[in-house]
Amino acid sequence: MARPDPELVNRILIPFDFSETAELSMEHGLFMAKLVKAEILLLHIVEQVSFTTAISQALGGVEKKIESASVEKLQAYADEVHAKSGLTVTIRTEVGRVYRKINEVANEWKADLIIMGTHGANGYQKFSLGTNTSRVVQEAPCPVLSVQTHATGLGFKKIVLPIDESAESRQKVPFAVGLAQFYGAQIILLGIINFSGEELIRRFKIKVEQVEDYVVNHGLDYETVYKEGNDLAGITMRATEELGADLLVIMTEQEPSITGFLLGTYATRVVNNSRIPVLSIHPTEVDPDKITVRF
Repeated sequence: MARPDPELVNRILIPFDFSETAELSMEHGLFMAKLVKAEILLLHIVEQVSFTTAISQALGGVEKKIESASVEKLQAYADEVHAKSGLTVTIRTEVGRVYRKINEVANEWKADLIIMGTHGANGYQKFSLGTNTSRVVQEAPCPVLSVQTHATGLGFKKIVLPIDESAESRQKVPFAVGLAQFYGAQIILLGIINFSGEELIRRFKIKVEQVEDYVVNHGLDYETVYKEGNDLAGITMRATEELGADLLVIMTEQEPSITGFLLGTYATRVVNNSRIPVLSIHPTEVDPDKITVRF
């Protein structure tokens, strides 16, 4: 089971394809690794192409040459990073489908966090919008921080937590609070109301107040904002821009019958289109017995 407490983020996996977004992901990873004293594994994947047996054998030789060249290039980059930051970066190359290999290595290496760009392409490596990043987020054994080209600033000062009625919604709170403590950030609770009824709204606001208490008890500054509407992803992304936020923390799955916060709709849209980094957490990654925010 993944460990979403930032104090237990000991291993950060960074898929790297030498693109602009990959380098930006690396900068975010280095910044975080210094704060939490984590290890970094730099993973380069040579995309595997499936053809007929004869063609596959010929391409197999090409893949090996690309992999060998990638090792040299990746090691040179890791050495440069070490010289500048003092951090030791381990490298690894794999041949295969990008999203599958990322998740396989994350599971095998017991990564606590994956940091990757949401797009960018360089040769055989394609971290394309709506494909590899979304698949990694969906299937990863640990939380995923997706970084966009717009996210040039390092560190987080305003972290937005969308809150809904589901029990899963509270599970991201401890991780976000831990991050805010490390970065000295403010928590912004975004209560999205896509239902009607005076009593339902009253109960929902009580739940949000419980999260406020949790944030205050951990010594953090917070702000609560309520928005109404049915376009949950659109509301979330517009709110992050209006509030000047620099990190959005979401769950990858929620109860679709309650709110529609479902991967494939809400989470995928946010991951692919957000202009700020998005931290995606699976509900099953949190031990319910360790959650102190009760709805």
